[in-house]
Amino acid sequence: MTIRKRLLCLMLAASMLMMGLSGCKDSSNDTNTVQIDYNAEEEVAKYKDYLGELSDADKDYVIELGYNNCDHMVASLIGQGSGIFDALDLNVNVTKTGQIMEAMASGEMDVGYQGINGAIRSVNNGAPLFMAAANHLGGSYYLVVSNDIQSPEDLVGKKLAIGSEAETGTEWCGWAEKLDIPVVTEGNYETVDMGATDALIAMKAGQIDGFAT
Repeated sequence: MTIRKRLLCLMLAASMLMMGLSGCKDSSNDTNTVQIDYNAEEEVAKYKDYLGELSDADKDYVIELGYNNCDHMVASLIGQGSGIFDALDLNVNVTKTGQIMEAMASGEMDVGYQGINGAIRSVNNGAPLFMAAANHLGGSYYLVVSNDIQSPEDLVGKKLAIGSEAETGTEWCGWAEKLDIPVVTEGNYETVDMGATDALIAMKAGQIDGFAT
């Protein structure tokens, strides 16, 4: 097994452990912080027989892990803060960035979180990527529009930060069908690629009329 595949298997095990830590809690508590009795070494020991021991070279290898500004990706911080990475003998550098796919495609990053549509587009564009683990099932995705948009038809002709290849993804196609507006973006909308934070600022400044997040 190559070093990269072995490390990704370890990351998969780490993600399984982290999903248990990032579960729901009683929202009636007065504090947002809940102390739990958790021992990373004991939990990781359950996987040691399968994973085996890392070589010294693998232990020294720095895994560049990227996450975005999204609570769905909090498992990366849990893995770091709870000691799971250390218990797995993984040397992980966690970086917050909105350019995960670009960094992975260029070789600057080893593993990162990404929405399924972005991952599919990256692979279709030739990026040597594969999905090692799923972080969660389901989630929310929104089409945010300016106050000038009063009806679905008002979106036609507008500048939207929904991605230059929006019509290849499931979200935009679903929205367009339900709203009874054109699915094909060319000639119907001006589409741009933009991160959610930048898109919000751009919409407040009147530079775009809507964005997906």
